[in-house]
Amino acid sequence: MVEVIAATAGALLTACFVSVGSVSLRNRQQRDDLVRIQTSVEALGKNVSDVHSDVKDIYSRLRHVDIELAKLTKTQ
Repeated sequence: MVEVIAATAGALLTACFVSVGSVSLRNRQQRDDLVRIQTSVEALGKNVSDVHSDVKDIYSRLRHVDIELAKLTKTQ
C-alpha cells in the first residue's frame, strides 16, 4: 500500500513539474514572439517614415518643375 501511495505521489510530482516546465516554455516562446513583432513594427515604422520623406521630396521637385514649366510657357 505504501508503494502505491509513493508511486502516485511521484507521478503527481512529475506531472506538476512537467506542467510548470511547459508553461515556462510557452511563456518564453510568447515573449520571443512579442519581441519579434515589436522589432518588425519598429522596422516598418522606419520604412514608412523613409517613404514619407521620399514622397515629400518628389512633390517638392515636381512643384519646382511645374513652376519652371509655367515660366517657359509664359515666355513663348
